[in-house]
Amino acid sequence: MSEQGTHHFVMTCQKPQAGGRGMAVATWDGDFTPNPLATRREVFESLRAQFDREFPDLARGNILFFCLERNTL
Repeated sequence: MSEQGTHHFVMTCQKPQAGGRGMAVATWDGDFTPNPLATRREVFESLRAQFDREFPDLARGNILFFCLERNTL
């Protein structure tokens, strides 16, 4: 089993497609260990920037869902 981060996130983004061809939607999740001094907002902004790089067709789209929690039960 590989080592996991201290936090798990889920982000869903939606963006209208050019020419009125409907909506594109993507959900992305993962785990990571944030800087202990980082705020939730800073983590969101960092993940949002990474999402935009991973899904360029959805860059600057509307975030429909964002969840950030400790990666423990």
